[in-house]
Amino acid sequence: MPKTWVELTVEIPPSLGEAVSSFLIERGAPGVVQEEVPGPVHRKKERIIAYFPNDRSFPKKGREIQLFLTSISQIQASAFNFHHRIIQEEKWAEKWKDNFKPLRITPRVVVKPPWEEYARQRGELVIEIDPGMAFGTGTHPSTQMCIQALEEAVRSSPDFSSMLDVGTGSGILSIAARKLGLGHVWAVDIDPVAIDNARKNALANHIHRGLAFRVGSLDGLRRKFDIVVANLLPQELLGIAPLLPKRMSSGGILIVSGLLRRQKKEILSAFSEHGLEIFRSLGSKGWACLVLRQRAGN
Repeated sequence: MPKTWVELTVEIPPSLGEAVSSFLIERGAPGVVQEEVPGPVHRKKERIIAYFPNDRSFPKKGREIQLFLTSISQIQASAFNFHHRIIQEEKWAEKWKDNFKPLRITPRVVVKPPWEEYARQRGELVIEIDPGMAFGTGTHPSTQMCIQALEEAVRSSPDFSSMLDVGTGSGILSIAARKLGLGHVWAVDIDPVAIDNARKNALANHIHRGLAFRVGSLDGLRRKFDIVVANLLPQELLGIAPLLPKRMSSGGILIVSGLLRRQKKEILSAFSEHGLEIFRSLGSKGWACLVLRQRAGN
């Protein structure tokens, strides 16, 4: 019997988007999709879509989510729409295609799916991504900010030549790194399906050298990199905070994202304990991206 998922859709005022996204992730959604709902300016709404396994735990989670939405809307005197439906895993995978169109991430970098045509302009770097069931289409603010931070790092530090992509997902950040000119990129993920998909995306982008994929964690990895990128959930970042600085070369940087703006202080504190300080901070739609470097004297 095909695996099924609960697709949960919430429409709320944009001011509540950060709080609702955070609550859904805390309740077990592997990620959320945020969209603007067309409508009058004075009645603007944001649509948040999250997916949960369709198992015995969801009815309780569904009630908790509905209670949270009711309480937060009463506090801010705003209305919300909430509904869910059951979909098969295959339909979830196809769902991404509905809203995945060519997208400009920076003036130079464009991300597109293989089923969409795009006329590349002179000087553009076009990344073709088929995410499958892996995270990383380029539509999420955390992925976009990682690419923006990565491009800036490569431009401002021409001596940088290597990168480690922790939790590579679809491989989008590793492919971006190679296209931006980094010669040696390692991509790791604990999910073998993600690694297989990332390899296919690399080949689709005609990247045959300079990009190595590995199934597993950071355990056993000894070499160091000029840039380390980790676009993960906050609890995952906290779990590997002691390990990531050890993979940074002297003078290198760490780019972390996947966290909400209100979680910046907690994440920064965790990495500060291991000798890192903030170098740059980006924000978009309630999400944050931190660029960290080794503190002077470490």
